[in-house]
Amino acid sequence: MNRPTLLLALAAAVALPSCQTGADPHAASAAMPPYKGSADFERMKTLVGKWSAKSPTMGKMNTEFRVIAGDSVIEERFAAGTPMEMLSTYHDVNGKLTMTHYCMLRNQPRMKLVKRTANSLTFDLAPTPGLNPAKDKHMHGATYTFLDADHFQLEGVSWENGKSVPCGPPVIFTRR
Repeated sequence: MNRPTLLLALAAAVALPSCQTGADPHAASAAMPPYKGSADFERMKTLVGKWSAKSPTMGKMNTEFRVIAGDSVIEERFAAGTPMEMLSTYHDVNGKLTMTHYCMLRNQPRMKLVKRTANSLTFDLAPTPGLNPAKDKHMHGATYTFLDADHFQLEGVSWENGKSVPCGPPVIFTRR
């Protein structure tokens, strides 16, 4: 091992244990105050759990929402374990709900909340490094409509060559 690599390994060995709180791996999060996000984040958090739906164009669909990162991020895993698996994350930036969609199209559009109603949240594309909305096919927006505690509707918006393209009809998910 050369000297710079040895020094880096030694520094990591000394520094990393100081970031830990002891034998209990949950002690650090227990010491943190509970996370309280924006009203829109808290609304989105009501979707935590497993959901299923049937689409006339895509067939049976499953998605799951869970909170991660000290309850400050909502993770949505769509079609887990299939070739269509995708991941979306939702978190607040300066008190405003944002979304990043890790798409099967191999891009990661970022979206911001642009509209809220008493029962819906609508996201639209925000500037995204490496994505050219004038030519790249991508998810451009989404509206989540909260029908009741056990049902929500998802309507996606896709773009290709700078214009909206069919994304399929809105789909109603049911809590499992």
